[in-house]
Amino acid sequence: MVPSEKTTSLNSNRMDAYLAFLGVERNLSPATIQSYQEDLRHFVGWLDENSIDLKELTPEKLDDFLTFTAGQVEYSPTSVARHFSSLRGFLKYMQREGEYDFSTESMLERPKLGHYLPQYLTREEVDSVFESAANGKNPLRDTALIELMYSAGLRISETLGIKLSQLDLDNEWLTPIGKGNKQRLVPLGSKAKENLRAWIEEGRPLTHPTSDNIILNAKGKPMSRMGAWKIVQLHTMHLSKQVSPHTFRHSFATHCLEAGMDLRVLQELLGHADISTTQIYTHIDKEFIKQEHRQFHPREMSGK
Repeated sequence: MVPSEKTTSLNSNRMDAYLAFLGVERNLSPATIQSYQEDLRHFVGWLDENSIDLKELTPEKLDDFLTFTAGQVEYSPTSVARHFSSLRGFLKYMQREGEYDFSTESMLERPKLGHYLPQYLTREEVDSVFESAANGKNPLRDTALIELMYSAGLRISETLGIKLSQLDLDNEWLTPIGKGNKQRLVPLGSKAKENLRAWIEEGRPLTHPTSDNIILNAKGKPMSRMGAWKIVQLHTMHLSKQVSPHTFRHSFATHCLEAGMDLRVLQELLGHADISTTQIYTHIDKEFIKQEHRQFHPREMSGK
């Protein structure tokens, strides 16, 4: 949906009023107010993109926002708690001002992390995405893109920014540069190596490259995030889940843990500075275990 100017300005004005309240009435520091603004900016942006006026925000729609956010980015438990706190304070203020009609007493009191787990794909769903890419209009490029996101677990910014010089096909290593300009080593599996080599040697030269980025668009230029998003949407439209480029990184982490990988090793592969960010995937793993138990335990099955 395209937000109307009225909705956009009204939601933004409400946020600005709350930030002013924090500065004038509560005397918070500019740095603290900026952190609130950063948290709330995502929320207000989501409202505007979906043409939702704050007064129309039901608890169900708020739940949609939190679930959507969990699927787009990685948040440590500390970051999740901070976002909940920012939202709770904003909504309580709006309620007092008569701009929000729902009770906030039972809302966002405590982050229920397990309820907002990042979306991830099953192994069968990942296989179906690779199959779709292999049968698409640009199979070599699209397969290489998905290999970097899923098989190497790269962030979308790393996937689109990685250079040929950061790929060592002979020794089967990638050296992406992640957050904080930190470089790490990520091993390449044999299938990923094969597909990346095919793109680099057979498909990529046909674009007449103007950049040494591995992933390029049809004009030989670095692919944009929107370009990658469209490719992901094309090859996941047969799935019932909402999938973003980041979903493949979530799937990589989840499948590694399911297979028994040590959490510290996964932290290194993902490039997390703090292991608390990696630990969100242990929650996913527990959810997977519960689902498997419900599906296969005899007493669970007998109740179907």
